[in-house]
Amino acid sequence: MESFIQRRKSLTALMITICLAASACGGGGAGTSGPQAQENGPPRPGGTLTVAMPSDAPTLDPHKSSSFNTHERLGLVYSRLLKQEIGPDVPYGKAKNVGDLAEKWEVAENGLTYTFHLRKGVRWHDVAPVNGREFVAGDVVATFERIQKQGFQAQMLRNVTSVKASDEHTVVLKLSKPFAPLLNFMANHHMWILPKEAVDGTVNLDRQAIGTGPFVLERWDRDVAAVYKKNPTYYDTGKPYLDGVVFKVVPNQGARVAAFRSGESQLVSASTPEEALALKQAAPNATMLDLLSSAPVQVYFNMKREPFDDLKVRKAISLAIDREGLAKALFDGGKYPGPVQVTQEEYALPQDELKQLQGHDQAKAKQLLAEAGLPNGFSTNMIVTPGYGPQYVRLAEWVVEDLAKIGIKVKLEVVEYATYFSSRWPGKQYDMGLGLQTPFLEPDEFLRDQLHSEGSRNWYNISDPKLDDLLIEQTTLLDEAERTEKVKEIQRYVLENLVNPIYVWTVPSRVLINESVRDFHPQPAYGYPELVSTWMVSR
Repeated sequence: MESFIQRRKSLTALMITICLAASACGGGGAGTSGPQAQENGPPRPGGTLTVAMPSDAPTLDPHKSSSFNTHERLGLVYSRLLKQEIGPDVPYGKAKNVGDLAEKWEVAENGLTYTFHLRKGVRWHDVAPVNGREFVAGDVVATFERIQKQGFQAQMLRNVTSVKASDEHTVVLKLSKPFAPLLNFMANHHMWILPKEAVDGTVNLDRQAIGTGPFVLERWDRDVAAVYKKNPTYYDTGKPYLDGVVFKVVPNQGARVAAFRSGESQLVSASTPEEALALKQAAPNATMLDLLSSAPVQVYFNMKREPFDDLKVRKAISLAIDREGLAKALFDGGKYPGPVQVTQEEYALPQDELKQLQGHDQAKAKQLLAEAGLPNGFSTNMIVTPGYGPQYVRLAEWVVEDLAKIGIKVKLEVVEYATYFSSRWPGKQYDMGLGLQTPFLEPDEFLRDQLHSEGSRNWYNISDPKLDDLLIEQTTLLDEAERTEKVKEIQRYVLENLVNPIYVWTVPSRVLINESVRDFHPQPAYGYPELVSTWMVSR
């Protein structure tokens, strides 16, 4: 799911694209070299930033698709009630929630009422049919009601029984039961606030985006480019600094690299350590961010297809994968992933425990296959997409070779990204698959959304009543320490008793930034929120 640009799903595939921007290897702050690390004076307005993207969005409707491509393109246009703090002193993955369209908010002691006080004077983009009118509470109500009715984000509003506007600048949410992740979900990179006109159907959400964010979408030519201009009425006075942003679709990684070298684009993500070195040598004045993906690589199974309904088979496959070997050979770094990605340090299991629970033992793997009645292995198919970058196809080939060593013959099926993400994976049209998961911002997304029997992204046919109970329980725990321990308990259960998906590796990625770019301080979120403060110098 998802370039720097993929970053965000890509964060590792460019992430997927190219930009990601993000973390430091090891989950801390990003390592840098080059001009960005130097003082350059106060921000200067002007300039257009161009990012080369590997693929394009299937739609601009934020409630129809969870694809990174859709939400990367919407983040400059829309706003949320809350957002993650951005800045040079905010460690990657540790941003706290701050106000966006909401200036302040209160939560009742019993956790059943949330009151959001909205900014006054915020205006929608001056684009028909909204025409720059004032943003009001009714827009929030209309957006959330649409999500509850048809959005893939509906589980983010779990237990919300009513959304009301008590006046034009106050929104009140009533809940039937406490829901601990709710505030984090208000800052989620899928929870963009739409104008009422879009909900009413007078805006074509598949092709058009009209928001309150820092940039106005001038045009979207699918598979060519999305072009943005500065929003002159953005509520954060003086921002953005850039005059414009262009997301240019360049499917070929070699062409993306060439565009960066020539200065045609200002951000590029290297797909291999060797490519990063070559880019740095070709552009010695560029800044390089040493990133740790917030999107884990996963091998996953359709548990309604034999023999993947057998825990022993799934455990055998996990044991057969030489994670450290593939990391050294293909990526020169990274970390063991877990059910909650390691970039969410507060909730993630420690590395030594993740390594212990996800070991490499071919003899034990063969023994488990024999116990499952498959002493000679079996044959199957595995889907993978080049949409995350060529390194993920190579990673899939590595896994295929590892599985062959224990008698499992895997035929690799390479599927173009739109088909992979719109039908094959979510439609459960596969035996096995390998790909990136979305860089979720809340443990509940990694856990309940994927692993609950009724989870909105349970694309694996998982059904485990005990796990279902644990997943719901963690959402009711309003004490943060208590919830954190429950989240870790769930992860141990998943790694020992479910083993689907298999968490393969947290991949490092090196993002290079043109020497003209300043104050690019990414967080693991879709939509390039950092570009509101990014600026460029002329050379």
